[in-house]
Amino acid sequence: MTDQGIVKGEGLQKIGGAGFIIGAVLIVIGNVLLPRAVDARNVQEMVTAMGAQQRLTQLSTLLIAAGIWAVMIGASGVYRSITTRVAAWARLGFHFIVVGTALWTVSLALDMASARAVSNWLAAQAAAKDAAYYVVDALSALGLGIFSLNISVYWLAFAFLGIGMVGSAVYPRWLGWVWLILGFVVAPIGIVQIVTGRSSTLNLVFMGCSFVTALWTFVTGIWIARNRSS
Repeated sequence: MTDQGIVKGEGLQKIGGAGFIIGAVLIVIGNVLLPRAVDARNVQEMVTAMGAQQRLTQLSTLLIAAGIWAVMIGASGVYRSITTRVAAWARLGFHFIVVGTALWTVSLALDMASARAVSNWLAAQAAAKDAAYYVVDALSALGLGIFSLNISVYWLAFAFLGIGMVGSAVYPRWLGWVWLILGFVVAPIGIVQIVTGRSSTLNLVFMGCSFVTALWTFVTGIWIARNRSS
């Protein structure tokens, strides 16, 4: 493959474009279905909302996980298509995506385990309530730490991929610039959240940026699907 366009019939590009499209759709659906608390700072309220609707929480996390895996497949197509001097940035971005996908998988698995633990806590007899909640609290604290770290890792990956796309001859610069800006805007949120904890304002900003990221993932997938023969 050369860095002059997406080669017709290139199987990885076809799969990659589909991965971005399917991943974006699954992530949006999963997030819409995910039960949420009104106050993001209240951990007990947050986990109770998830545990009270355990099956819905598990379904939504599975959809998000499948979407994250699909996006990783899409990112592999992007980095393999860039072969010029900026290929190192695209490769670095893909490696960060792999790490981020692993962290997302663990974080989402913990969400599923937390939902089950909360369900057990809500159903527990009074004498066992405290012990059951210790499990909920431990899982929630671990999940929040991994989630916050992963925000930085995952969106740095998009920033690095964006640098590769901007500097290549394969993708339009505007497509890469949006990835680059999104990455460097969202990545600091994870660090801030680790230091300060959850806040309603920070959570609202992150949710908005996450939606834009999913939208741009979909746009990128559509562009690849329509231009793979260029």
